[in-house]
Amino acid sequence: MPLLPAGLLRAQRGLHRVAVGLDFSLQSEFALARALRLPLAHGAAFSVLHVSRWDGHKGSDGMVGSERCLRRSVSSVAKRLRQRPDVDVREELRTGDAPHEAAELAKDQGVEVLVVGRPHPGPPVVPLPEDSMVMRLVREVDASVLVVMPHPGRVYHRPLVAVNFSRESRRALELTMRLCPASTPIEVLHVVDVREEAAALHRRDAPLALELRLRQEREDATRRALGRFLAPYRETGRALEIRLRFGDPRECILAEARERDSDLLTLGMSSANPPSSLTEFVVRHSPCDVLISRHVAPPGALPDGVVAPTS
Repeated sequence: MPLLPAGLLRAQRGLHRVAVGLDFSLQSEFALARALRLPLAHGAAFSVLHVSRWDGHKGSDGMVGSERCLRRSVSSVAKRLRQRPDVDVREELRTGDAPHEAAELAKDQGVEVLVVGRPHPGPPVVPLPEDSMVMRLVREVDASVLVVMPHPGRVYHRPLVAVNFSRESRRALELTMRLCPASTPIEVLHVVDVREEAAALHRRDAPLALELRLRQEREDATRRALGRFLAPYRETGRALEIRLRFGDPRECILAEARERDSDLLTLGMSSANPPSSLTEFVVRHSPCDVLISRHVAPPGALPDGVVAPTS
C-alpha cells in the first residue's frame, strides 16, 4: 500500500524543509537555482548552508568573506521568494567538516531534501571520485539528497524512478511525485537480473528455449508485480509508465536514463543501511540529476527488497 497520508496523492503538496549546500562555485549556484524551482509547502523553511573550514576571522578569504557571500546569496533567495512571505529563509554559516555539519543541520531541522551541486561529467564522461564531497554527503547525511548537475531550465519533466518493490522504492516514487507537477508522466523502471540463472543453464548445456522461457516467465511476473505496485497511484489519475530491462541493474538504470533523456533519476535508500554499490555507481556516473530518497527506517524495518512473510 502507498505510504503517503490520505489525500496527499490527489493534491500536490510541496516540501516543508529544504536545505541547499553552497560553496559559491558554479555547480552550487546551479543547485540553488534548482532548489528554488522545487515546490514549497505553506510555512516551509528554506535553509542556505555554507560550511567554512576557517575557525576565526581570517580576512576577506576567511569567515568574513564567506559570511558576506552567504548573505548575498540569502538576500537573492529572499528576493526570489518575495511572493511567498510564508516561507522562512534561513542563513546557516558553520565551520568544520562539511558533510558532518550538513548531517547535523538535517537532523536539527528535519530537512527533507538537501540540494547539492556536482561538476558536469563531460564529455568525455568522468565519474565522480569515491572520496568526493558529493559522495560523502550521500553517505553521511541522513536525509534525501538531490545531486544537481546542469543548470535547471525548467521544472523536472522527464523523471525516472528505479524500483525494486521495497518500502524505500515506494518512498522514492512518492517523493518524486511531490517534486514534479501532477501532469508530468513518471517513468518507473525495474531491472530483472537473470544472469545467474542463465549462467546455470549454460553450464548444464540447456537448450536456448529454456533460457527464453525463463526470461518470458520473469518478465510476465515482473509486469504483474509492477501493476500491483503502481495501482494505488494510478487510481488517483497519475500518469505512470512501466519500463523493464534485463541485465546488470547499474548499467541498465544508466542506459535507460540516457535513452529516455531523463532529467531526474531517483533511487530509494534506507537510513538503516549504508549506500549500496548500485547507489554509489549511479551517483558517480549519472548523466542527469540524481535524487537519493532516504528516510529514517522505522523500528524493526526489513532490509531493502525483503518482503515480510504473510500469515
